[in-house]
Amino acid sequence: MGRMEEIWGSDWMDFKPERWISVGSTDEKKMVKFAAFMAGPRTCLGRKIAFVQMKAVASCVLCRFKFEVVDDHPVVPDASILMFMKYGLKVRVSNRA
Repeated sequence: MGRMEEIWGSDWMDFKPERWISVGSTDEKKMVKFAAFMAGPRTCLGRKIAFVQMKAVASCVLCRFKFEVVDDHPVVPDASILMFMKYGLKVRVSNRA
């Protein structure tokens, strides 16, 4: 499902976070495509709270720390069931002042 051209288009392998971002609203159709929580009558009961928690954790981490990609490190996404970087993602993490 994560690699289906019918769902994601011809650029399905490109890293495009904007697929999930829409200003001022959430697109429920895109959320349903994320198979981790499934859809329909058997959808995960904790889906909404899981999204709230993920956003809260991400915002806390991003507020407290600064992330910079290490110089000359190749940033190459590798599509799979989960999105990951082909050569890993080496970052320099520092406290925000």
